[in-house]
Amino acid sequence: MKKCLPILSLLLATVGLSAQITVTNATFPVADDTLRTAIDYDPPSGISVLTPPGGNQTWDLSSLEAEATQEIVYHSASEGSVGAQVPGAELFAVGSFGTETYYNVTSTKFELQAYYGILPYDLVANNIFEYQPPLPERRAPLNFFDINASSSGFLELFVPSAFSPLLMLQLAAQTGNAQIDSMRYRVAISGTEVVDGWGNLSIPGGTYDVLREKRTRYTETRIDAKIPPLGWLDITDNAVQAGFFGLGVDTTVTYYFHNDVAKEPIAVVTLNNAQNAVTQVVYKNTTPPVVNAINDTQVPTPTVSVSPNPASDEVLFEFKNLVPGTYRLALFDALGRETLVQTAQVGSGQTERFDLSRFSAGMYLLLVFDENKKITCKEKVVKK
Repeated sequence: MKKCLPILSLLLATVGLSAQITVTNATFPVADDTLRTAIDYDPPSGISVLTPPGGNQTWDLSSLEAEATQEIVYHSASEGSVGAQVPGAELFAVGSFGTETYYNVTSTKFELQAYYGILPYDLVANNIFEYQPPLPERRAPLNFFDINASSSGFLELFVPSAFSPLLMLQLAAQTGNAQIDSMRYRVAISGTEVVDGWGNLSIPGGTYDVLREKRTRYTETRIDAKIPPLGWLDITDNAVQAGFFGLGVDTTVTYYFHNDVAKEPIAVVTLNNAQNAVTQVVYKNTTPPVVNAINDTQVPTPTVSVSPNPASDEVLFEFKNLVPGTYRLALFDALGRETLVQTAQVGSGQTERFDLSRFSAGMYLLLVFDENKKITCKEKVVKK
């Protein structure tokens, strides 16, 4: 009987090991893929993914509620509006406000190569930000105990007219009316990715074998001004005082739960600054997509306009082409945090007011959700 015990232990260990998955590059998105996710901006306090490192774990996120859903469609980079200006990129995806994200894809990495938009900055028009070197978003093969480091950044040059005249006047007051020839954003990104656990994860609609990857990312954003005859000077502190947004050091900690079949991460869990609570969860949307059988009818696109924009203490939202009903109006800051929310009976031509007096200066995003938690329209809001 004693001789059987080591064999039994070995068999049990083998059974346990078989649950450890390896995530391959088969999970990398390809052209024409649509990845569907749901977002819970206020996760239940009882959920926990902050377990110690190790294997054969069970995580339960089945109590999450979809406050919003989103679809990311990947296309060939050559189809992007600035694809010709991002050589080497294979794919791109369209985001909010017509922004575009370009990716470099190899057999081992799915990398962020460039972004076309304004990022969380104060620019008045979209620009291309190229990451040097490209920033890994996914790696393959991915196994338990894998540890990776990443570093990237960009240095983008702008003329003063790339910013609003009001903002430049405020900057002039902070710099002693220095004659600024050019300006540039200087961004450094670094981080670590540690696959510290494996097991199974439950979300609404299913349970999946997963690897847990803890990502810690540090982003430092500074701004320089070229002031003749002195040359380039760091004016970050002056710019912050003038009301420039998105400057300084930001640390984000997220847990990614990867499956070896699904192309969406099963869950992406964002922690608070103290790393002791969950602030947001993006997870795989298993609800079948709604197919509109009526294709020959042109339905006006719902829109929302903002005035004034930039705003000081109060902002007015006017809605057009909305089906009358109950809507959830939510305002998010540049880090994706929900800062203000209210429910309202809204119809086409109706207006709603938001009080922004307690908000810091910067850029915000208004999302309008219908009763089915779908985003019907969105618009950016600048608080001065």
